[in-house]
Amino acid sequence: MKKTKTSWLAALKLIESRAERVDVAAAWPADNMADLKRCGALTWAIPRPFGGTGMDAVLLHRRYEELARRCLTTALILTQRDSAVGFLLSAAEAPASTPLLRSMARGTVFATIGIAQLTTSGRHLPPAVVAHRTSDGFRVSGRIPWVTGAAQAQRIIVGAATSDGRQILFALLARQPRVVVEIRKDMVALNASCTGAVQLRHVFVPDADVLVPPCNNALELRSRHRSFGLSTCVLPLGVAAGALSMAEDLVKTRFHTCRGAITTLRREYNHLAAQVYKVGANARLLQQPGIGAQLRAAGNDLAARSSLAALELSKGHGFMCASPAQRRAREALFFFVWSSPTAVIEQTLTLLAGRGR
Repeated sequence: MKKTKTSWLAALKLIESRAERVDVAAAWPADNMADLKRCGALTWAIPRPFGGTGMDAVLLHRRYEELARRCLTTALILTQRDSAVGFLLSAAEAPASTPLLRSMARGTVFATIGIAQLTTSGRHLPPAVVAHRTSDGFRVSGRIPWVTGAAQAQRIIVGAATSDGRQILFALLARQPRVVVEIRKDMVALNASCTGAVQLRHVFVPDADVLVPPCNNALELRSRHRSFGLSTCVLPLGVAAGALSMAEDLVKTRFHTCRGAITTLRREYNHLAAQVYKVGANARLLQQPGIGAQLRAAGNDLAARSSLAALELSKGHGFMCASPAQRRAREALFFFVWSSPTAVIEQTLTLLAGRGR
């Protein structure tokens, strides 16, 4: 039976209605992903020449925020999938890119990313994933520490160090015997995103699947092609907005003396959101020293404080597993460990110490 299309707002309503069940079940949110496909969300990040709709970058990130406001798990899955789209677009001349982008636009292939080993994970240790050159490709071994939707993915965009100290990026065919998805370890939140580690056991990667050939920084090409430079800031904004809406509803009926505090948090959210979308879309503003880390840390901090405000106002009921208040508080913790370079950690600790307010 053919699935009917749905609107974005209708999809959001359905996804929000399942948020607690998704959190408790800790199983892949297939219904939510189907709703995203039906409303066209899987085409937004993909330009028209590749079968997508090519949504404006700022509007796309506002929709990521709207999704995170309802269900952070689903927002994480979509943004990691769209990050894979971004890497493929930045390597559009690679043989694998165009057919994979077209399949992703149709929703017939789910791809995600596995690049933590090239960014914030274990820089002081030997390379986690190593690629050795062969006559017609690479033989790759190692462990990718973080892959969202690992067991569901047909392709994973992976970064690896080469034996001569350079880096490559490739589109890994995920469902093959030498690719092993580890048994997922429970996290504090977002377990339904099925985020976990993937082992590569002497996997052969043909030259046709290499997106970025050996170079000093395989991720640099992607950063040069970004049309919005603060992607990791919008999901914390979504969690903050959801928590604040919950808190505002609670102070309407009781805790009237707390209205001023929630109004202050809402003003802070409005100001920060305006900054994030203004700076994120402006390459010149992004060049300001430390601006990215400052806004990222501010978003993480606001998400945590807003979710704790909603929990406080929910009282004992908020501490029950069925309450969205406790879920939002746990979700906010994720941002303190997600893609946090040293500059973000420093800014975050400054805020936690009470010196940056």
